[in-house]
Amino acid sequence: MFSPLWNFLTVPTLPSIALAITPSHLALVELQKRGGVFQPKKLGVQNLPEGLVKVSLSDPNITREAEFLEALTALTEKAGFGRKLKLSVTLPEGSAHSLVVTLDQKPASHSELEQVLTWKISRTTNLKTADMRFSFQPLSGEQGQPRYLVAAMHEQVLGQYERIFSQLGWQAGTIIPQHLGEAQWLLRNDLNSNEDQALVSINERGFAVVLTRGQEPLLVREVVCEPNEREDEFFRLMVFYRDRLHPSQPLARILLIGEPTDQAVFSQALAAALEQNPQKLAPLTLGLNLDASAPFHRLAAAAGTASMAF
Repeated sequence: MFSPLWNFLTVPTLPSIALAITPSHLALVELQKRGGVFQPKKLGVQNLPEGLVKVSLSDPNITREAEFLEALTALTEKAGFGRKLKLSVTLPEGSAHSLVVTLDQKPASHSELEQVLTWKISRTTNLKTADMRFSFQPLSGEQGQPRYLVAAMHEQVLGQYERIFSQLGWQAGTIIPQHLGEAQWLLRNDLNSNEDQALVSINERGFAVVLTRGQEPLLVREVVCEPNEREDEFFRLMVFYRDRLHPSQPLARILLIGEPTDQAVFSQALAAALEQNPQKLAPLTLGLNLDASAPFHRLAAAAGTASMAF
């Protein structure tokens, strides 16, 4: 049930090609690095018809597999990729779940640790542990309390994606939630920072937030809400960060991913909650040399996941 493929902070040999799947589009990116700067070697973004990808944590996501296969094939041809790919994949928000778990003390054995972590994420998702595939990554503990990044995916959801990739002859080594792919831009060692940073990824169902401290996740939250509730929900979350997570200094930087109008709303809520305006990160600031016409908010997850290869 636990897989080493999720150890995205430490795995040294990951492909430089990554696919991001969302309900609205696909993004396929191959990165190269020159002079310390990333740039796409190959890149393709393709819209999907409404309803083709139906987000669910417990049920298969693809409603029409043959049509989805055609979309993937068309995307690879359009972007200039070969037929057989070795790649990493990010799944839509709501199709996989992750959270940071803090324990009072380290369990006495590895099996006990697995039981505690599976119970924690099972309680969060309301799914049976027997139906889920789990993984965990140990993090630096605070005040002697062990912490772990835990991720889970339903066997039926993962099984459908793996079957589709197999039909294409693809090898999908790492499959992670969208927000963890996007968060790679904050977790890279070349940022050389121990300051707090935030990823805010806005989606059709609500938003996801990954707060990082140094090169590790501090907090992961996936919030499902109506569009008119997002501002208040985000404000409350940032007040929780301010009051309960004890930042030693102001939030340094924020990476907002979403439509410009949505980004503006979240920026205002952040300023109101923290009474500050952190530096807003852009592709070039992150070390990504991207054409001005390329939609970063649509390919950030794929490019972030591909950057794990370097």
